[in-house]
Order: sequence, then C-alpha cells, then structure tokens
Amino acid sequence: MDTRDPQSYNDHHTHSCRRASFHNYKAPCTYMITITKDPSAPDFSSLTGIPGDASNPPATLLSSTGKIIEQQIIDLNFNVEFTIDAYVLMPDHIHIIWRVKTWLTKDLGYYVGLFKSRCTKIWREKYCIMNAASHPPLFKEKFNDRIGFNEDIVRRLINYTLDNPRRRLMISLWPKLFTMAQQVRILGLVFDVFGNFQLLKHPLISAAVVSSRYTPSQREAFEREWDETIRSKGVLISPFISAAEKELMHRHLNAGGSIIRIIADGIGPKYKPSGAEFELCAQGRCLHIGMPRQSMHKEKLDRSQCLLLNQLAIWIASHPAETMGLIKGALMRRH
Repeated sequence: MDTRDPQSYNDHHTHSCRRASFHNYKAPCTYMITITKDPSAPDFSSLTGIPGDASNPPATLLSSTGKIIEQQIIDLNFNVEFTIDAYVLMPDHIHIIWRVKTWLTKDLGYYVGLFKSRCTKIWREKYCIMNAASHPPLFKEKFNDRIGFNEDIVRRLINYTLDNPRRRLMISLWPKLFTMAQQVRILGLVFDVFGNFQLLKHPLISAAVVSSRYTPSQREAFEREWDETIRSKGVLISPFISAAEKELMHRHLNAGGSIIRIIADGIGPKYKPSGAEFELCAQGRCLHIGMPRQSMHKEKLDRSQCLLLNQLAIWIASHPAETMGLIKGALMRRH
C-alpha cells in the first residue's frame, strides 16, 4: 500500500477523531471507518441471538433507518475507486472496512462526508415529512479511522467488525464476566485473566516494550507504531515495568485507549486489580493476564523474567486473534 507524499493535517479534530499526520489519505489503502449515531437519531439496529449458540448466532436486525444506511454502503461498491470488504450496523454506530483502490483526487474524509450526507438526506426525505431540513443529522460530526497497513491487519479489522454483535451481546448478557477471573487458551497454553478478555481479539494490539538497545531507526519505527495505536484507540500490551513503559501506558489511557497488562506472578481465582485498573477492567478497557499462580508468595522479578514477559507481550501482539479464546469450561463453571 503506497503512502508516499504524506500530508500534514490540522489538529482541529477531537482527540478520538484525529487523522494520522504521517499518512496520505488519498493513497490506495484499507481503513476501518467508524461513524457514531447522533444521540437524537433512531437506532440503526437491534441485537439478537446468543453467543456460542450455533442455532441462534449473534446478529443485527436492521431498523428502517439502518436499511437506508446499508443500501448506501452497498452502493459504494459500484464506485470504481472503492470496495467495501465488510460492514456492520450496530444500534449506535457503524463500522465499514473501506478499501481505496486507486489514488483519490480528494482526501478520504471528503468521501466519508458525502456518504454521511447522502444517508441523512435520504432518511430526512423518507421519514421527516414536515420541514425535513430542520431535523438533526443521523450521525455525529467527524469519524474515526483505523489504517490497515497490510493484509494481516486488514483481516483483523474485518474479523473485529463482523464480531461486533457477539461482543456487545456478551457484555449485555454477562456483565460480571468482565469483573472476575477467567481462563483463556493461547496456542495450547492456559492463562488466567481478569477484565475484558475480548481485548485479546482487538485488531490493533501493539507491544509497549521499550529498550535502551533500540537503534535510532528502530526507536522511530516503534514510536510511530505506538502513536498510531494511541491515535486509533487500539490496545497496548506489556508488563509495564520500566518508567518509559509506564509513561507510554498513562499517555495511552489518558487518550481513551485500552491496555493488557501481563502480571508477573500470575492470577488467582480471587484476584482483583488494585486502584484505577479495577475500574478500567469494569469499563472494558483493561485486561490482566498471567500464568496460573504457583505460589502464594510474590516473587521478586529478575532480568530474565522481565525479558520473558516482554517476549510474551510481543508474541501476543503479533499473532492472529483466532489462536486465542475463552475456555468454555471456565465460563460454565462461573455461571
């Protein structure tokens, strides 16, 4: 994906809607575009189904408003410049995997704006019979984008988009599941977790591992990766031991992002994070993960153990989400 001739963008967006200053939004590339419903607009859909039930899988039932938006998404495929790889209309927001096939004459934001305006115009004409122009828009201003720099990230973005109904239903059906210890299996190994285990399936996970041994060019590449993760509200994973890693974590959390913290001495059945991270777990923005605890005593970390924790963070960030999942037996035992 060619991103030559990068442009600077004025930082007049709210933080969650900033564009990537190093990326040219006219270039061929794939994005996950997220557009949020205006509070006064009707819901785009309702959720149905049960997670894990093959006979009644999670799905969305589109409202009349949602059907208008879906048709406009489908119509984007007839534009020679675009392909829509996947989409989902949730009750209060939409995700679109928007592939730009050729160099654009204007920034992608221009075309997203046209899409939003067209949806609002058709909806007003159909449902706002009296003084349609005075009715509110369907969407909030601006939009969020996540950049698929390669096909592996694009695949993760597609899976994340299509999995939205299941994740939302799990949160609504089993809220306590995200504030108690569970177990996940990662390529055959069992880990104890506390918090939002679905963060392991986030499409943008970056290992926040900071080393004094990085060359200037390596450090620059990692800084760009971390900045993009923070901009797009992805997930940082790390034991967050060093001062530099902690500073990166706080910057990310202050920007509204999420973290996965690897716990050195494991997690027990009655484990609870301390302080603010318990609240972050309850909000769905934090996950603690560790091997099953072998001892009641907290062991002092040495350098070799720190390196192993860092390697685990790097491994999880770089492997497909399909290799990770909640152990059903753990779910059944606790419910």
